Amino acid sequence: MKFIYLYIGVMIIFGLGYSFFMFNRANRRKKEILEWLEKNPKAAKVYIGSTSSNLLSFILTPSSISLIAIDDKKPATFIMEGTKQVFYLTPGKHTITSSFQKSRPGILSKRVITEYEPRTQEVEVEAEKTYIYSFDKKNEQYTFTEKN
Repeated sequence: MKFIYLYIGVMIIFGLGYSFFMFNRANRRKKEILEWLEKNPKAAKVYIGSTSSNLLSFILTPSSISLIAIDDKKPATFIMEGTKQVFYLTPGKHTITSSFQKSRPGILSKRVITEYEPRTQEVEVEAEKTYIYSFDKKNEQYTFTEKN
């Protein structure tokens, strides 16, 4: 019986420690992004668009875009803004390498996952504008549009 209390205590301490670590990491990351934005005040904000049209399709057929590289480097300005994924780009031309993954319920298996090969897109951004980077499932291609 004492072992159970010890186990529960260790799990609580581990959970609190992990939460503290993740909170500090997120704050440090946010601080780095804010410093980068101070150095690049004309940066454009790019939202990774939702690939699901409604809550039911989000639950039944989840999908996601994974950023691999921006200008052949690991994305340095990628951050979560609430529940949305955002990254920043300086004005000019950039190459974005990303992959797309979607899943759906299967007939003979629990879930069927389709993963698209990484692709590179060349985009041009203007200063202080906001864009949406998304994947069009019907045409199976990425879209990069200015947000109104």
